[in-house]
Amino acid sequence: MQRSYIRHLWRLFFLQSTHNEKTMDGLGFYHVLAPEMRDWARNEEELEEIASRSMGYFNANPILASYILGIVQNMERRRAEGSEPSIERIERMKSTLSAVLSAKGDYFFEVVLIPLGLTIAGIFGMYSSYFGPIIFLVLYNYYHLQARIGGYLTGLRAGEGLGGDLVAQLYKEQGALAGCAAFASGVFAALAVVRAYAFGGFGLAGWGVAAAAGVFLLRRRISVMWSVVFVFIATAIYLLLS
Repeated sequence: MQRSYIRHLWRLFFLQSTHNEKTMDGLGFYHVLAPEMRDWARNEEELEEIASRSMGYFNANPILASYILGIVQNMERRRAEGSEPSIERIERMKSTLSAVLSAKGDYFFEVVLIPLGLTIAGIFGMYSSYFGPIIFLVLYNYYHLQARIGGYLTGLRAGEGLGGDLVAQLYKEQGALAGCAAFASGVFAALAVVRAYAFGGFGLAGWGVAAAAGVFLLRRRISVMWSVVFVFIATAIYLLLS
């Protein structure tokens, strides 16, 4: 049983390796559960049916998807043993949690945690310190591995009973971390202006403030990404000419 857990946990890290437009991460979902599917089926026809269901459309935050995989595996095991969960109930649980955990995971990791870690790394990087990247890796992987491995094992143990309380209990510190990210961003912006002044005087410092204002204003007309790209190119040209 322990070897089976290790086999599933290893496959969790490759969930997105077959990402495609039709089924999103459906094939990756199947790949994680594949080693145990033969134990759930009574015959080849049922095995094909389980495999076909598992390869269907699946789109969730790849880190928090571990919870769903654990829950589905728990329900499939119980169904194979003749217990209560029906196919429709398993698919409904999978679909519902996919939508909810996508929103929760995308915001926490991409809007709060990663920007916080990268900003801290950037602050230390201004002073040629390696502590920043170390802090980023420790901070990110604390939550990443907790969700990727711990989430799978929790879902596997609790099954569908986990679904009701999962979202409410997940990342209660999100608000505090978001505040830390905003504070770190302010510190980074102030230090960037100070360092720019030390390097290039009022001209470079003023350009930095103008660039930040440019991104803020341009994002209302074009996307944030293209605003950053445009300002980055303009800054590179300014540095080359000056």
